[in-house]
Amino acid sequence: HGGCPVISGEKWAANLWVWNAPRGGFPHAPVNQEVVERNRASGKSPENLQKKASFTNLGTNPAMREAELFFQDTFWGKLGFGDQPLHVNTYEGHQWNVKVDGQTVKTFVINKELVQRYEV
Repeated sequence: HGGCPVISGEKWAANLWVWNAPRGGFPHAPVNQEVVERNRASGKSPENLQKKASFTNLGTNPAMREAELFFQDTFWGKLGFGDQPLHVNTYEGHQWNVKVDGQTVKTFVINKELVQRYEV
């Protein structure tokens, strides 16, 4: 178990993710058409919920030279001067933070729009 102490030698760990239903969004993933239709009829289809967000550093604010993008507090990618824009699939209400030197300097909250662009 990941939380057990190492008594001697070294400890190895690995995650194995098991899904109990088809998981969409991957090439050649199986599709449960009944579930898709039921979700679509109730307004819960993934195409209605999932949003696309892009984060770009314009390179105009010196304070953002070494910026990094985080999903909440989880590092997502470098967003400093000269770094490529970061594109994510996300959902309404998700919070994305731009940090510099470990401090949150800008927060973006995903809204209802299908495509969203954020700049620092």
